[in-house]
Amino acid sequence: MIDITAEVETWPGVSTAPHRFAGREFTVGGREIGHLHGEWQVDVPLTRRLRDALVEEGVASPHHVHPESGWVTYYLDSEAGTRGAVWLLRLSYLRHVRALQRRDDAPPEVEAVDVGAVVDRLNPSAAVREALGVGTVT
Repeated sequence: MIDITAEVETWPGVSTAPHRFAGREFTVGGREIGHLHGEWQVDVPLTRRLRDALVEEGVASPHHVHPESGWVTYYLDSEAGTRGAVWLLRLSYLRHVRALQRRDDAPPEVEAVDVGAVVDRLNPSAAVREALGVGTVT
């Protein structure tokens, strides 16, 4: 199975730390991109629009405690599940990287991330691209 923590730690600017409700938290520029609860669950913060697109497509579930929030919960039950969790965390990461890149004090490692190119490699649906604010591939 993919080691989610090892994978996410390779992304520019990502830090990991224990999460306040147990598990492992991932951040970029001080912003949480998600957290892992053991080997069974990942919670990922998104915008409501992005969350709605992913839930409608059946990619993720509304957050298990706060279903009306922008958060999603993703259950890890297989190798495909870990790949799906990494994909969702990557979307969250890219959303935060774009926000950080708009600031004058963006960390250089974050500034260098080509968000559009990474999104292209993730190959999300048009609805997810639109909700992420990156448009469609031409």
